[in-house]
Amino acid sequence: MKKAVILNDTSFESHHGCETVVKNIKALLLQNGIQTIDTHPVGKPWVENKSFIANMSQADIVIVNGEGTLHHSQPRAKDLISVGQYVKENLNIPVILINSTCQDNNNDIIESMRCYDLIFVRESLSQKELAQYDIESTVVPDMSFYSKYDLSNKGVTGGIGITDSVYFDLSEKLFDLSLKEGYEFLPAKTNSKIRKHTFYALFKYAKSNLFKAVRYPFYKLNLIKFKYKKIRKFYYINNYDSYVNKIASSKFMIIARYHSLCFSLKTLTPFLALKSNSHKIEGILSDVGIGSSRIVTASDIASTEFREFTSEEEANILNYINEAPKKIEGMFKVISGLIEK
Repeated sequence: MKKAVILNDTSFESHHGCETVVKNIKALLLQNGIQTIDTHPVGKPWVENKSFIANMSQADIVIVNGEGTLHHSQPRAKDLISVGQYVKENLNIPVILINSTCQDNNNDIIESMRCYDLIFVRESLSQKELAQYDIESTVVPDMSFYSKYDLSNKGVTGGIGITDSVYFDLSEKLFDLSLKEGYEFLPAKTNSKIRKHTFYALFKYAKSNLFKAVRYPFYKLNLIKFKYKKIRKFYYINNYDSYVNKIASSKFMIIARYHSLCFSLKTLTPFLALKSNSHKIEGILSDVGIGSSRIVTASDIASTEFREFTSEEEANILNYINEAPKKIEGMFKVISGLIEK
């Protein structure tokens, strides 16, 4: 069996969807006869991980999981993409960038991307940007779409849900809005160290539910001033499946997180979306066929209609989520073909 290492292992991050992305990558590699022998976590310099570097020399291929790192020339982007040059100069094996958004990067990062044998981006806006530098790429939906949701299980039992954001100040505004309007706050970020079937997990779950039960009446009676910075630790949804089911059961979603948007799409839950720190929100909605009609600013939410999907929107979404797993599987067949040559 061939061997691979994965750089930018997002299962170390505390976001719903991150673990399922890396889980899907490992599973699809294995289906194609490639075993993952090591991973390196997101946000830490790979050059300092001696064990990972040693295992790269034992691998047949290096997989770089780009996600939302490669934008605006941030230091993490430069560190992540630089592994391509190292692999080409020292190992003589394929190095592949997958599952990535790319936007507004400097020449150093662009030149580093030329070291990659194949590049797969999550949306067409990133593909168009790379094409300006004569860098070829293929659009394949985000890896989270490989985890399918059975729409026959969908039942709307909740009200309006609202997420957090990559921006702390926007998260505060969205949380305050949830208190004011009685929306259910569903942040994508949680505590990845807490696992189910442990005493601490049960304690956190009970404390979270108690807080949610009292927060709205206390807020309305002006008994307690809730501050997002202090109370966000109370919001605890144990795992990916629970989070996706929360979105699926919501009547409507207000979304400022990319993966929450992915989950809203694959559960056919109507939404309004706010822009993030790159064009990933606009990009996926354009590829789905919805465009910008559901993108709003925080100040627009109160005056925007919470409308159901049109028949055209629903048809476009269903086509996208049904085709996504096939495209993802096709990507891994191409990747495995590089090693077989």
